[in-house]
Amino acid sequence: MHVYVINLARRPDRRAFMQAQAERLGLTFDYIDAVDAQSPTANLNEIEVRSGAYGRISTGDLACTLSHRKFWRAFLETGEPYAVVLEDDAILADDSGAFFADSAWIPPGAAVVKLERYGRKRPMFMDRETVPAHGRRVGRFYGKCAGTAGYVVSAAGARMLLAATAAVDDPIDQMMFNPGRSALFVRLSPYVLEPAICEQEQVVVPSDIRGRRQSSRGGLRGALNELRAVPRQLTHALSLVLPLLQGRLERRVLTFRR
Repeated sequence: MHVYVINLARRPDRRAFMQAQAERLGLTFDYIDAVDAQSPTANLNEIEVRSGAYGRISTGDLACTLSHRKFWRAFLETGEPYAVVLEDDAILADDSGAFFADSAWIPPGAAVVKLERYGRKRPMFMDRETVPAHGRRVGRFYGKCAGTAGYVVSAAGARMLLAATAAVDDPIDQMMFNPGRSALFVRLSPYVLEPAICEQEQVVVPSDIRGRRQSSRGGLRGALNELRAVPRQLTHALSLVLPLLQGRLERRVLTFRR
């Protein structure tokens, strides 16, 4: 599979960081210039931006979405069935090359397989039955698992994502990987690799691609935004009742194994 890296042109140090990993692991990366929210020439009007349950997304989050759209289009032009995308602050496991070398480990029909662990280590519902993948496991997940620093996408998945992001009201990672906030999650039906082979450096160093997110959680406005999200969260919770009763799900904490 081709491996693409989204990199800001004004951050050659990030590109050097990713290239050093590529050389250490014997990999080849194709670099995509990220849309830079700080650039006066950046076209941020490609897609419609709406106000969602949590307010309006920041220009940094919008630029991140547009950068991933550049990747999806570039990938689709190749005619290949799958591709990998990494953001330029992704830390890779030593065995990452095994997963990038072929697609035989990807579950049939999977639109997206998340390769990354991100954020706080909290349990979420995952498939009890998973599939072996080069010494790790892959299966569906059913809880918030934010971040877009590393994932595999199929051609069908890329087309779905391009259509779904023609108008946005949430950051791209929330649209793809948060069932409590996104209707796209159900259609995308994402899988996750466990343990993950990728972790964002921005866990300790904020990402330049996204920039600062606008907060709309405080005060009265924040309370109203939380209330607007309740119906989708309840719908998602109810959808898990039957598989839980059938014993098909379990709560696990996603980890990163270097």
